[in-house]
Parts: sequence; C-alpha cells; structure tokens
Amino acid sequence: MSNRRLEDIRNFGPYTTGILNQIGIYTEQDLLSTDYPSISQKLVELGIQPNLNIFYGIEMAIQGKVWTKITAQEKQEIKQILGRK
Repeated sequence: MSNRRLEDIRNFGPYTTGILNQIGIYTEQDLLSTDYPSISQKLVELGIQPNLNIFYGIEMAIQGKVWTKITAQEKQEIKQILGRK
C-alpha cells in the first residue's frame, strides 16, 4: 500500500473516513500503524459504537479487495481480535 488518503481508498466512504479522521487516522500509513482494538476503543471514547462492517472494510482495504469479498473466516478472526462473538 502507498500512503494514500483514506478518501482515495476503496471501501472508505464519507462516514468511515470521517470517524477515522476523528481519531487521527488520515492515511494508509496511519491505518496500518493502528490495531483494531485501539481503533475500537478510540471510537467508543468518542461515543461512537463501532460496527463490525467498519473493520471488515478496513481489512479488505488493506488487502486491496472490495469489502463484500471478506470470508467467514476473516470475519471470525476480526471478531476474535475485537473480543466479540
């Protein structure tokens, strides 16, 4: 991945870009240097209950794929990382 702005990455619409910007994530590098639990915690601290779809979109963006191509196994791994069932 290059160091593109979130607005220029597939899978990130205005809502996701906006909430990630609120927690200091503006670029791919910012995204790659932050783990999912930290993202989740920062969003909760802002009063935003993060939906799993945000993390599915992030994962697929990192892989360079459309977010709808996420596998059941990848979803399960993200849920485990976030401590969700």
